[in-house]
Amino acid sequence: MSAKRDKLNPNIRLMAAHAQAVAEGQRASAESRIVIAVIGRDRSGIMAGVTAVLAQRQANILDVSQTIMSDLFTMVMLVDIKGISGVFADLKKELEGHGQKEGLSIVVQHEEIFRAMHRV
Repeated sequence: MSAKRDKLNPNIRLMAAHAQAVAEGQRASAESRIVIAVIGRDRSGIMAGVTAVLAQRQANILDVSQTIMSDLFTMVMLVDIKGISGVFADLKKELEGHGQKEGLSIVVQHEEIFRAMHRV
């Protein structure tokens, strides 16, 4: 029985290490993604302005949904910031400043915070 247990232990240890690596990878991936919500009066150039800020920082847009409701422009983006130049706080400040300058409401938060706030 001891020999059988010794053969299982390396396999169990390997599976546990793999599960831990997957969990850490998911946590790191969630920490490197942000949600950006943009709302404002519809006009041309809103999306271009926001994406220009992201491009300057080398942020990667993973998903985007935008719609026009009457004369109101709304957009929600999921963005990977793993490879950005600078830090999250600076990007957030820059996006919010862009929103103020352009008359837009721009909310920027880490994906895990967004998910926690909107859990039912």
